[in-house]
Amino acid sequence: MVNTKSTDVFSSIVDSAEKRFCRYGLKKTTMTEIAGDIGLSKASLYYYFPNKEELFKEVVSQGHQTLLNEFEGLLSSDVPAEELFHIYLKKRLVFFRDFAHLSSLSLESINSLKPVYAELFENFRKEEILLVGKVLAKGIAARDFDNLDIAYFSELFIAIFQGLRHNVIIKKDIINITETEYSLLQKQYESALNMFVKGIKK
Repeated sequence: MVNTKSTDVFSSIVDSAEKRFCRYGLKKTTMTEIAGDIGLSKASLYYYFPNKEELFKEVVSQGHQTLLNEFEGLLSSDVPAEELFHIYLKKRLVFFRDFAHLSSLSLESINSLKPVYAELFENFRKEEILLVGKVLAKGIAARDFDNLDIAYFSELFIAIFQGLRHNVIIKKDIINITETEYSLLQKQYESALNMFVKGIKK
């Protein structure tokens, strides 16, 4: 069967949805509004995305892929591995803040959507573990880091910073992040990274 979906229309839908989600959050955004923003009929919108949740997944997925692609480009540069970790965590924290702002969901809503997003975020986690592994390998090759178990320390790295992010939202009724919380996370990230790097440096 020939795929008649237009790449331009697909991109316009995702761009429109991202703007709506940023301004109003997932819950308050409707498919009708997204379609209206780009002069598309609601029926045409549903041809591309069966529901709002699938569209939200695409917005988040593209944002995450952009993050990974930007960072992948730095791996072949002369930037030392330790500095790459700082760059990655800065970008990852911005992505976390943007996601929290995009969704603005209650914990109850998040839990109800877990089956929808579980595979997506598990894939994100695996991709990030691989990326961290490449940074560790670069540091080992440059003799900046000890000759360590890359798989183990990659998972440990991701778990540490995932835990810090989780600690911010677990106490909330609505998934969001204030400037004060963002600043605190920045400090916690910096402290945790310094301890992590100190433990693996030669």
